[in-house]
Amino acid sequence: MWLWPLSIPFQAAVQVRNRLYNLGALRSYSVTVPVISVGNISVGGTGKTPFVLHLIERIKRFTIGKKVTIAVVSRGYGGVGKGTTIVSNGKRTLSDPFTSGDEPYMLAEARSGAVVIVDRNRVQGAELAVEQFKANVVILDDGFQHRRLKRDLDIVLLDGRNPLGNKLLLPAGFLREPISSLKRAGQIILSKCDGTDEELEQRCADLEKLLKRPVAATRLIPKYWRRTGRGELFEASQIAGKRVFAFAGIANPESFFETVLGLGAELIGELALPDHCNYSKFYVDKLARRFVQSRAEWMVTTTKDSVKLPPVLNMLPVYALDVQHEVVAGAEKLDQNLRDALQRKS
Repeated sequence: MWLWPLSIPFQAAVQVRNRLYNLGALRSYSVTVPVISVGNISVGGTGKTPFVLHLIERIKRFTIGKKVTIAVVSRGYGGVGKGTTIVSNGKRTLSDPFTSGDEPYMLAEARSGAVVIVDRNRVQGAELAVEQFKANVVILDDGFQHRRLKRDLDIVLLDGRNPLGNKLLLPAGFLREPISSLKRAGQIILSKCDGTDEELEQRCADLEKLLKRPVAATRLIPKYWRRTGRGELFEASQIAGKRVFAFAGIANPESFFETVLGLGAELIGELALPDHCNYSKFYVDKLARRFVQSRAEWMVTTTKDSVKLPPVLNMLPVYALDVQHEVVAGAEKLDQNLRDALQRKS
């Protein structure tokens, strides 16, 4: 709690900036197509990238029989590219994870059919998506704090296991904005939830009363393991009983390790790496050494990590876990909010 005083200037700066946008002193810009933002108010760990992929498929269901081009515009955190980077034209990947950042590259490699653009100037990226690729819908990835681009729906993800944490901003807590900022959200998603459907429905109802915003709940469902460098697929359950060494360079690596255990693996070693780990020679050597020492059968990681692994690691039995969001409560409200946003500029 000794860090609490340091949160005061951070919170003051965030609130002043938001106030300037609310008053129009800082300008927001529009594009001619619906913009749906996916973001959060915390530092990582809410499953935004898998949810963006889920959202792409959900929007496609509303537009069956119509020609629709969906574009994802991202800042490309961790990427070294300058200006605008076309990560995918909707048909093939045109960049690499080190230029674009791991999350945009992961979106491109998912082969969802969406155009993926990285641009620190998200207004410029959205305009390019509309003008060059004829996008009908723009999804703004990690966009809640980026208020220069107007959006038709703000979706905010909260970790379903601890939605508001200790309610403190950085550095005393993990919030990037105060809870009051959720008033800007048009839809809240409790992600990575545990519990029965009935329990999650009640949790959504309770949070709706507290925040006065529509709430839906999702689970992250492990689908399959992909052998890196080979593309071989195995059902998620096939890890049961295997001796496994796990590693992850994400915001909350413990959640991945818990998933591996939950699938029935014998977790005999684990290594938590920095978020957006660059997998330099230092980390590669460390991973190979720890894996050999563990005498594990499989070496497992997240899909986000796997897109950055150097080819030398393909010599080892490395498997990446693909996961998908499943909406288990509040689906009707989510769908209605999406329909309203999509029709707003039609």
